[in-house]
Amino acid sequence: MKQVNEWVKEILQDNYVGVYFHGSLRLGSFNPNKSDLDFIIVVKEKIDNEIKQLIWDKMLENEQLFPKKGFEFSVVLEDNCRNIKHPIPYELHGSRDWIERYKEDKTIVINDDYKVDPDLASHFNVINVPNDKMDFGKPSKEVFSKVPKEYIIDSNYSDTLDCVEEIVNNPVYCILNLCRFYALIRDDLTLSKYDGGKWALENMNSNYNDVMP
Repeated sequence: MKQVNEWVKEILQDNYVGVYFHGSLRLGSFNPNKSDLDFIIVVKEKIDNEIKQLIWDKMLENEQLFPKKGFEFSVVLEDNCRNIKHPIPYELHGSRDWIERYKEDKTIVINDDYKVDPDLASHFNVINVPNDKMDFGKPSKEVFSKVPKEYIIDSNYSDTLDCVEEIVNNPVYCILNLCRFYALIRDDLTLSKYDGGKWALENMNSNYNDVMP
């Protein structure tokens, strides 16, 4: 994590606000064999194509340092972290799924005009879970506003629908994901998949316990 922050800070210079890790790492259920490294890079002002390419190239140059599942990041303006409009705009996005696309034609990723990502509402919500060890730069509580619940639900909804369709092929992931989504709707809880399963065992009808992985 510190290395990622150092790369980003060196590239962005005065435009740097911070790097904020979310996902399973922030929620305490990170598994290096199954989890990717999720983070948001926050900048003061828009970044040009040269900076976008420097960020991407640095991630690929150090790809071997990331967990097996890789990384996922977005670069977001500080103003869009404070004044949240759903779906949230981003400056740059990167993940393992985008690596081959970037290698084949950098312009597809770099020349990315105004884009929005509905998943960012969910990511911001996780960043709002206090964990100082996951914040680099300005404290997250000074950067990210509280995300309205309706935005968070909408952000998670498509993933939930995918789980309903894929539950036979990937039952563990899907069941745990559905459990944490229910915990969010019913009790306003932001949980990892692991903690979502524990919550379900303690809070849902015991007739369903045998279904839990």
